Amino acid sequence: MSVRTMPALTAAALLWGLSLSGTAHAKALDRCGGVFLSASSACEFKPIQECMTTCSVTSVEQVCAQKTFSQCSASCTLSDVTTCTQTHTDSCTKQCDSITTKSSHEVCTDECTNNCSADAVSKGKFGGDAGRCHQNCSHDCNARCDSCSTTDQTTDCTTKCMSLVQNECTEEVNRDCVLSCQTDNYTSCQTETVNTCNTTCQDKGGALFCDGQFLEVSDLQACADQLATEFSFDIDVSAHVTVNGNGSVTTTNGNGTKTTAKCSFSPPTRGRTGMALASLTLLGLAASRRRRDRASDRPRQ
Repeated sequence: MSVRTMPALTAAALLWGLSLSGTAHAKALDRCGGVFLSASSACEFKPIQECMTTCSVTSVEQVCAQKTFSQCSASCTLSDVTTCTQTHTDSCTKQCDSITTKSSHEVCTDECTNNCSADAVSKGKFGGDAGRCHQNCSHDCNARCDSCSTTDQTTDCTTKCMSLVQNECTEEVNRDCVLSCQTDNYTSCQTETVNTCNTTCQDKGGALFCDGQFLEVSDLQACADQLATEFSFDIDVSAHVTVNGNGSVTTTNGNGTKTTAKCSFSPPTRGRTGMALASLTLLGLAASRRRRDRASDRPRQ
């Protein structure tokens, strides 16, 4: 049984993207693999059987955005942002009326993500996949803008602009280098992380997923605790795994619910021939048993 946590939101609201945009900013959770999540995220623990069917290249995109950014940003370190800073400062001050109710963090992440995504698609990063470009740009910009204040909505515009422009420009001057590097390493990351996802499901009896994305963590309880602290999510990740004699695995969650998954399988027989063979086998076993019963009933000489 999986526990879906949706504080103050309904499943329908999450499904249609009616998130707390503008009020719930994403936070980097170090105990959950360094990915960015917010109070509008839908997180759950999936036990082994459901977990392994969820592990796929599409469910590891958030992890790979984090992994490849960490790897690539370390080698893309341009620091001359003089020209960019002047341009962005002028642009920011002209938008004072529209950002007076926003924090510098919100302005930074929104502008950065929009500009980065458009640039990435136009240059064919990630094969021109708009969704993947946005996923990676969103993580990259959240990481770059992480030091911006989330509570300076009432701060004067000039001060707010000075706070966010430096971070936006650091992302911009390194963007092409970082995105090219991420694109080159993305496919191998997906393959590796899908394997890790399946291994986690088997070794830990399940895994954590937020918004359908696998969280690559070594300590499930530590991640669940951080989700509880940051967003008041309540997720039970306790699971006892038993390997049965027939090769199946039984997972018992903290609430006592048990799920059993077969770890091996036999290729299915197809059509009438397979059914006939199965029937003959059963008949043969039955006949053999009847012969043994008759022999045991005969009086001994």
